[in-house]
Amino acid sequence: MSRLYKFLKKYHKWLAIIFTLFFILFALSGIVLNHRNLISGVDVNRKWLPDSYELKNWNLASVKGSVESGKDSILFYGGAGVWLADSSLKKWTPFMNGFPVGSDQRKIFDLIKTPNGDCFAATRFGLYRYSIAFHRWVKQHFFEDDEFVTGLEVSKNNLYILTRNHLYSASLDNPNLTFNKVELIPPQGLNPRISIFRLFWVIHSGEVLGMAGRLVVDLGGLMLLFLSITGLIYFIFPKIIKRVKAKHRLSQLKRINKFSFNWHLKVGIYASALLLIVSFTGIFLRPPFLIFVANGGVNLKSDPKTIAEAFWTDKLRDIKYDSQRDIYLLATSDGIFYSRSAFSAPLEQFTVEPPISIMGINVFEILENDDYLVGSFSGAYYWNPYSGVVVNYFTGQPVQAESGLSSPFGSFAIAGYSKVSGFEYFFDYDKGLIAKATV
Repeated sequence: MSRLYKFLKKYHKWLAIIFTLFFILFALSGIVLNHRNLISGVDVNRKWLPDSYELKNWNLASVKGSVESGKDSILFYGGAGVWLADSSLKKWTPFMNGFPVGSDQRKIFDLIKTPNGDCFAATRFGLYRYSIAFHRWVKQHFFEDDEFVTGLEVSKNNLYILTRNHLYSASLDNPNLTFNKVELIPPQGLNPRISIFRLFWVIHSGEVLGMAGRLVVDLGGLMLLFLSITGLIYFIFPKIIKRVKAKHRLSQLKRINKFSFNWHLKVGIYASALLLIVSFTGIFLRPPFLIFVANGGVNLKSDPKTIAEAFWTDKLRDIKYDSQRDIYLLATSDGIFYSRSAFSAPLEQFTVEPPISIMGINVFEILENDDYLVGSFSGAYYWNPYSGVVVNYFTGQPVQAESGLSSPFGSFAIAGYSKVSGFEYFFDYDKGLIAKATV
């Protein structure tokens, strides 16, 4: 037993010293990210970051989509906010007057233009409206506990607003929009389900227990920070003590060293279980271990009265209206569903779907030939769910469903798409603009 203790003590020390800086960064960044709203207005200049964070050729999800604003102007939107460009794409002007300060506040998930000329933008922190009368973006009074807007659509003079949890509608006949919740009825025979990726995420962040859980995980971060600092002190101080001759300084250093050792041991014992859970779930949230949870899921138990809430919560990503077929399409983290009855009946799910990365759908368009274009970090695909055809956009080859473990990333990590003056533009997360094809 003593030999095992010496072995663990030796390698614990050296491994901890090597990774201490990372532990400190993990703890600080984890606490900050657990309270995103508090720092959403703070930006860091990219020149202080590694080269991989440099914006080149509209990469890093700078562009998600576009909307024609006028005869010779297009609004591009995405992670870089909203930009006004001419049809030749040579002149770009920021179009963000009215949005709060901070790039996180200006990340646009969807943008749509209504028949009367107003524009609406979907952000993580609420719904914004650009009125011709005010010439600025104005935040709309929405549901404060459900402001993460992911999709927008206009049909039959109604504006549909999709958040991560619910669907709302507002009549465009009334200039002062009144938002009404649309009940989404789950498909018959399907149970609420959560992906293993999402399950690990809510455990890792503490969200599984609400705000109390987040605070517990924050405490774990503070403990990791304390362990890192006291571990460094215990490693460094004995060497300093040997060189100090003044008795009062020597006594003080010994007390600090003893305190560090004792509390490092005590806190380490009490924090070990929490840190093990947070660490274990965390390693599966990013490559390479992400591949092991990308395709898995578990069923949730739910009361029949709240089954709809459990089925859709935190899963809604985009909404489209196919006017040719009079059908509403709802993209979620569990697949793509549809309604032929304006959501008055249970939704149905397509039997054949294109590959969609666990990181979520980024492109969802209805094409002129009535096929659908779906893009994510798994690639870009032409999709006709009614004929069961899925074709890789870049190779033109039919796509076969994969079984077992598969990578959540394809040859192209599609972050955005735009069609301007008869040309199609695709935006890869790493490479930026990667495709330009005449259509």
